[in-house]
Amino acid sequence: MEAKGPIQESVERKIIAALDPSSLEIVNESHLHAHHAAMRGNTNPETHFRITIVSESFTGKPMMQRHRLVYNLLNDELQNGIHALSLKTKTKEEMKKAVSA
Repeated sequence: MEAKGPIQESVERKIIAALDPSSLEIVNESHLHAHHAAMRGNTNPETHFRITIVSESFTGKPMMQRHRLVYNLLNDELQNGIHALSLKTKTKEEMKKAVSA
């Protein structure tokens, strides 16, 4: 398993502190995007992340509001290195339904 970089560690800390997730998966996919034109000359190894968050903090919130919440939470990281996030934001009940479907 690849070591976490400082941006990933910061993302993890902030999500855990703010959303108290029952499950959190953060995958650094930066290496998959290194060849993209927007990444030419960029030496930052932490630019693209796929994040799955299961939290009761999302109860009653539509997807856009959940994503806005995460983007606001990670504003510093988005301004200083992260180029893209792929988010999956669910409650425990929603994850149960998705797994059984």
